[in-house]
Formats: sequence, structure tokens, C-alpha cells
Amino acid sequence: MPDQTISWEAPEFRYYQKNLGWYVVAITVAILVMAFFVIVQSDIFAAVSIGIITILIIIFSRQIPRRVQVELSNRGIKFDNLFYPYKQLKYFWVVHNERHQTVIFHTTAVINHALILELEDQDPDAIRSYLLQYLPEHSETQETMAQKMMHLFKF
Repeated sequence: MPDQTISWEAPEFRYYQKNLGWYVVAITVAILVMAFFVIVQSDIFAAVSIGIITILIIIFSRQIPRRVQVELSNRGIKFDNLFYPYKQLKYFWVVHNERHQTVIFHTTAVINHALILELEDQDPDAIRSYLLQYLPEHSETQETMAQKMMHLFKF
């Protein structure tokens, strides 16, 4: 069993289809916030920053995830062309509910310390059992706040 690997293909991130209304609301909210900063706060820099952030959000919202290869082995986790040895991972937890079926790893990285892998049609219990051989499981079994917000805003 130690030499066994588990691999599957999955999207690199969760994608939500957005309609015209989503974009209209995003742009309307951005314009209102920009107007607030210009009229009330007299802060042009903040208004321009909000405009740039809105443009970036719209660009990123149109990105469609690639299908990537995920592999769990006795050495670590391979996600597309990235490899994470288990010594760079602190713990993991599996989220399995009506919105998400993912495994989340807390890494030793300072920035972006959460690695989220979509499980697709993989058995969450089998993935959990396999990973318990190499990493401790965190008591948290819920989706992260970022996942909840991204689901709410369909981003």
C-alpha cells in the first residue's frame, strides 16, 4: 500500500457560470463605490484602485479552468506541474457537501497557504484514508471562508 498512488483529472479550480446580470451588478457596485470615494472622501486614488480591481475581477471571472492531473503518492502531491512534498504540508481536511467535494491542504507557505484540490468523482473517504498515512487531519471539515464567499458571489 505505501507504493500505491491515487490519480485523477480535475479542474484546477471551481468554475461558476456567470450571466449578464452578474456583470451588471459587479460593475454597478464598483461604480457606486468609486462615486463614494470621489464625492464623499475626495479620494481619487481609492476610486481608481477600485476601478482597476473591478477590471481584474472581471478578467479573472471569465477564466475557464483547465483540466489538470492530480496525483497522491508516498512522496507527496502532484498538481499539474507542481509538486508538494508532504514535509511542506502541515495537515489536510476533506470537504464533502452539496457545494464542494474537495481536499484542502494547509501548506508551510507564507502567502497562499491553502492548497485546494477538486475531488471530482473520487471517493472522499478513500482519499482521506490514504492521506492519513502521511499527514494529520485537521478537525475542521468545513469549506474555508474564501470558498464560502466565492460560492456566494459565484467567483
